[in-house]
Amino acid sequence: PSPKKFKGKAGKQPGSTLLIKSIEFPQMPYKIVDLPGFGYMNSSSRRREEHIKKQLVIHIEKHHGDYFFSLVILNFLRIEDELKKYNLENNTSIPLTFELIKFLKEFDIPLLVILNKADKVSVFDKKRIISLLIDSAKDYGLNLVQITYEENKVHMKIPYLEFSAIKRTNLDKLKRIIKVFLQKVG
Repeated sequence: PSPKKFKGKAGKQPGSTLLIKSIEFPQMPYKIVDLPGFGYMNSSSRRREEHIKKQLVIHIEKHHGDYFFSLVILNFLRIEDELKKYNLENNTSIPLTFELIKFLKEFDIPLLVILNKADKVSVFDKKRIISLLIDSAKDYGLNLVQITYEENKVHMKIPYLEFSAIKRTNLDKLKRIIKVFLQKVG
């Protein structure tokens, strides 16, 4: 199917998705579930933010058997902020992104971390941010590796892909990866 035909409605700003949204069409043998951003919510109250996180956990616990693949999309421009907030300045809590990845791994849901907005950072900053992300992930027992093949063959490793939706950087690679998982389901 044409991606434009099945495209879901996106929020105008990061963190504006507050509800769990399913995208379903009769022609698709699966549904796409868009979850609110786990690490960055543009909500006005902390209580609402906690409620949304709780709903995410309940949804994943209830429906994890239906998930055959997960994309965890991180904004290159926000990675450092999250790591500073939860890891570098406050060693007592786990960054929310890592918490989500660990949670998905508990249910053996294959995943790919998408580092989006790769076009917005310089090559130097990209290397620095990725290095910080990989090193911080290791502190929590997560082994992030750059994907080199369409399938994540090593269960203990978590692949990531540099991506730019605007410039379509690595879009073909992402489509191939998703196709591999769709073939396993279909």
